Amino acid sequence: MAVVYPKNPRFNRLQMRSPDYAAWQEGCAHDPSLLEWEGRYYAYSTDTVGAPAGCQIRVSDDLLHWEYAGSAFRLTDAAPLYKRGAAGAEQGNLQAAFDWCVTDKKEAGDSVCTHPDGTMSLWAPHCVRGTDGKFWLYFSLTGYFGGSKSCIGLAKSDAPLGPFVCEGLLVQSPAGWRTPNAIDPQVLFAEGKLWMVYGSYGLGLYLLELDPATGHRRDGLTYADFAAGRAAFSCYYGTPLVRGSAEGGVLHFEKDVPVFEHGTWTRKSYYYLMCSFGSLSAAYNMRCARSERPDGPYTDVNGNPVVCSTDIGTGNKMLGSFCWEGDPVDRFCPGHNDMFTTSAGVRLIAYHCRTHYFIEKRLSRSNNFHYLYLGQYDFNAEGWPVMNANRYAGERLRDVTADELLNVSAGKFEAVLLRQGVETVAAQRVTLRQDGVMDGALYGTWKMFGARYIRIETPEDVYSGVVMPAWMDHRGAAGLCITAMGLRSGMALHLNSTDRI
Repeated sequence: MAVVYPKNPRFNRLQMRSPDYAAWQEGCAHDPSLLEWEGRYYAYSTDTVGAPAGCQIRVSDDLLHWEYAGSAFRLTDAAPLYKRGAAGAEQGNLQAAFDWCVTDKKEAGDSVCTHPDGTMSLWAPHCVRGTDGKFWLYFSLTGYFGGSKSCIGLAKSDAPLGPFVCEGLLVQSPAGWRTPNAIDPQVLFAEGKLWMVYGSYGLGLYLLELDPATGHRRDGLTYADFAAGRAAFSCYYGTPLVRGSAEGGVLHFEKDVPVFEHGTWTRKSYYYLMCSFGSLSAAYNMRCARSERPDGPYTDVNGNPVVCSTDIGTGNKMLGSFCWEGDPVDRFCPGHNDMFTTSAGVRLIAYHCRTHYFIEKRLSRSNNFHYLYLGQYDFNAEGWPVMNANRYAGERLRDVTADELLNVSAGKFEAVLLRQGVETVAAQRVTLRQDGVMDGALYGTWKMFGARYIRIETPEDVYSGVVMPAWMDHRGAAGLCITAMGLRSGMALHLNSTDRI
């Protein structure tokens, strides 16, 4: 079998926000989620200043290059109708959402997102193909940034590019942080049922069961039922999954994950929960936990329930701010991800990421540009997700031997070891030697086994991971990467080979 490495994907150059929003490509794609349909891929993301409102949509034929394709809702020139309460299906049927969230500037100053003039900004959409053959778009609207006056709705369309028409609101939250914040919906079809995880800061993340036939709430409850006392808090808002300052939850079900346990391989099925911790512009990072049930409890490598305390907490840290050696483009505040599997079986994590690159080039004073990144992930020998910290370049998982790992790399790697803190981690040099010793910035031992599994032991931790083909864009070269999870710390370790092939 031929040994295959990814070719140069020739990624689009990162761009700042400009008046020509149709040329943004991967730029300004905040809170992305993915859909595949008839050989094309669609990325749905939060409205961004400078582009038409209504949930941005980008399209791709290869998952490597993306182009702006429009908005999910027809909101151009719709503001006057929403202002006077007369908007209908032609304008997306978002009147109920608008009326719930509309906020006067006197109440929230410049943080207003749903304005009395009829304009609004929709957040964190997630689109799936429904059981009725339509495309179901779950979206959120909030009154003002940093507030809990929010709602989540379901809109449907006959095509992935829309136009979408809202069929109703699934959950609403009032101002005051007395309830979960009704934003950031993500849904999952699994084992004959449909689930929605949602929430942000305040009371954390919650889970609702939906009707797989309609996409709406299975229990049929409305906010009026809750407000009138006909539905308890737990009935209307659902099951708590993560406590504290977490957001951007996503559920993924994986059946028959290979797990090496007590000296033998078995297969287990898990629900995986990912979410983002920390300040959006200073500390964002991606966490993971798992459970054998969709409603939890979700725990990390140490068996701890997931709790976010402002910027840090429990949960496996899969990705945080870091920079590869010599790369002028740092990866800053990665988060709000999707877990997506293509029809060909490629497992990908889509997320947004900031960078200081344009600030350092004195082209901007802000890092408030969010870029759509994808990274391939796999499962280590303990059944935990581990992700390639390099951008996906079309590579496929395959068997890798220790000899190939050393031949390709000459044993030389750059390593990024994440920590519980929120500082940007710089790559350091390590060497994997033929005798199984690792030295350099990190010291310990290493050993490969099975198809592509690797175990790295240091005095502080044991890292269990996999070896993957990768394209190291900052080096302009293909090679092998190692991605592993600390079985004591829950912190990820990422290594890139540094020799060219």
